[in-house]
Amino acid sequence: MTETPVAPGSVRLYDRVEPALRAGLYRVSSTLDVRPTTGGQLQSPPTHATHVQVDAPRFALDASEVAAQHPPADAVGTFGDRLPHAVLGRRTLPWERRLADGTPWLALLVVRADEGKLVNGTLQGLVGSTVVAALAANQPVDPNQQVRGLQVKDIATFRALLPSRADVALLTHVRQVNLADTALAGNDDDGWFSVVTANRLPLAGTGPTTWLACLVSLEARDDAWSTTTGTPPTLVVLASWSFVTGSTGGTFERLAADLDVAAFGEPATGSDPVLRPDGAVPLTGTARDGSPTTVGYRSPLLGSGGAAADDVTDTAAYELGRLLAAADGRFIREVVGWHRSAEAAARSADVA
Repeated sequence: MTETPVAPGSVRLYDRVEPALRAGLYRVSSTLDVRPTTGGQLQSPPTHATHVQVDAPRFALDASEVAAQHPPADAVGTFGDRLPHAVLGRRTLPWERRLADGTPWLALLVVRADEGKLVNGTLQGLVGSTVVAALAANQPVDPNQQVRGLQVKDIATFRALLPSRADVALLTHVRQVNLADTALAGNDDDGWFSVVTANRLPLAGTGPTTWLACLVSLEARDDAWSTTTGTPPTLVVLASWSFVTGSTGGTFERLAADLDVAAFGEPATGSDPVLRPDGAVPLTGTARDGSPTTVGYRSPLLGSGGAAADDVTDTAAYELGRLLAAADGRFIREVVGWHRSAEAAARSADVA
């Protein structure tokens, strides 16, 4: 497909991006047609056949495959106004394995701690021999491979948690962003992401509630929809994280209110420092000659007017920016490339 640039600050959405070949085992046959330019007969060599395996994640995801998630892992706050989702670095991943009707093979289930749990075991021990046989029909599997599974407490809860086949496709899409948008692209090298969204809002209860978000495999799992009685099917979990909902927390206002000012340094006077007239917090510091001194640090949300000579806010911001730039792999590669280009141009000028 044509990859047209995306304007900075914009996001382009796609329903799906399918790979040229889905994961699986393929048989490739090749023949050679020999035709002489003059009379006579030449026998063609026998047909050559070989097998090629197109691989892709199947029973687990490397941590690097998950670019982001919401709510964040181990976060505490009010998250009931936004559907949980997992952002994957591979744009084609949800369609690299599919059900017979084309339904994506990944779904995100959000489970309360009292509704289900993660379990470990062998593939066959968790999903059964029938599912293992169906998986092996697509690509060979090891029935004794260790995997993680999601066990839901009863079939009624399972049926309520699992999205319909039609909804699985609607809850999965692809985003394309501009690589200049570091907040959107992060350390990604192409700006393409697939997103798997849950079908449930984690509403806050009367007290703190622990939730588990599970990215599960639906490959060869027709039984996930056909089972209506008895024990709920156990689904293989490729990635998971937990978070806690409560009546407060999670918003910028709440996080800002809970900031520990002491994290910027020891207050100069008492545990609850009094702001100076210029709006800065007095902090103890060390002068260049090693002697103790007092400096001021202002909130990033305050203007710079009237800042005192000992204000270290700009210096701290510069140092933070330098460290963030040094930790950005793509930025460092571009800087190194720029230096090499400049050096090559300088050498060419000297030779000329």
